[in-house]
Amino acid sequence: MLTDLYELYKQMLNEKIIFCFSGPVSQHVVEGIGATLKLKMEIDDNDINTIQRVFSIFVEQMQNLMNYSAERVSQEREGGDLGIGLFVVGFKDGHFYVRCGNKIKNDKLSVIRAQVDELRTLNADELKTLYRRRRKEPSPEGSKGGGLGFIEMARKASQPIEIDYTTVDETISFLSVTVYI
Repeated sequence: MLTDLYELYKQMLNEKIIFCFSGPVSQHVVEGIGATLKLKMEIDDNDINTIQRVFSIFVEQMQNLMNYSAERVSQEREGGDLGIGLFVVGFKDGHFYVRCGNKIKNDKLSVIRAQVDELRTLNADELKTLYRRRRKEPSPEGSKGGGLGFIEMARKASQPIEIDYTTVDETISFLSVTVYI
């Protein structure tokens, strides 16, 4: 059990973490956190363009968590199963970052890695062209969205998307996705 919240608080201040959430995610949670995050960034006097980029990437990351987390909890009031994960917004080396982590089935991991690896090789114009092309195509099989989330995040990012993972067992890994703005 975490016994010293003050130590956690100091570590978060030291690492310039401005927001952290862990738990089940519903649309209501996304809306509440989104409003709080925007307000915090406005209070800290960030420019509107930065706030919008952080918010957009936050929404994409949370939708991925809601739709694809292998760790789920049933909640009838919120409309069914909720994905469980961790979400952090911080500031490092002059850039905000949005980092989201959740358990994922290992068979999905290679697909995500391949998609992100492809995006890392593309410049801004190529990302724009890919985005427009994919918008016209049907959603990929097994996708709960249009398959555009990673492309949209890559377009708004100041650096290539970072992913890493930790193998939990033979069927599950914990995936972390970091996007710098």
